[in-house]
Amino acid sequence: MKSPLITLLMVTVGVLTAVVLFLAIVFEIHFRQLRNLAPQVANVQNNQNQVNALINDSMDYSKHNPSIDPILQAVGLKPGKPAPAPTPGNKPAGK
Repeated sequence: MKSPLITLLMVTVGVLTAVVLFLAIVFEIHFRQLRNLAPQVANVQNNQNQVNALINDSMDYSKHNPSIDPILQAVGLKPGKPAPAPTPGNKPAGK
């Protein structure tokens, strides 16, 4: 006669086997997606490095030739000239 404990343990082993198989399949699917995206990530990082090098070169060039400053200010790489501070005697327009 079979013991109910043995039956329960066998069912538990079967359920755990199914869970492990499911998790292994999900892991494999995600790992494949990761391998497929790796070249795209490397390409984006390469582009980012090239842009950073261009920015650094532009900033170095602007130290020797300030005529490039308006372009750098337009794209937000270099701060523009600050607005003139209001004088104490003049009140701003408004209420």
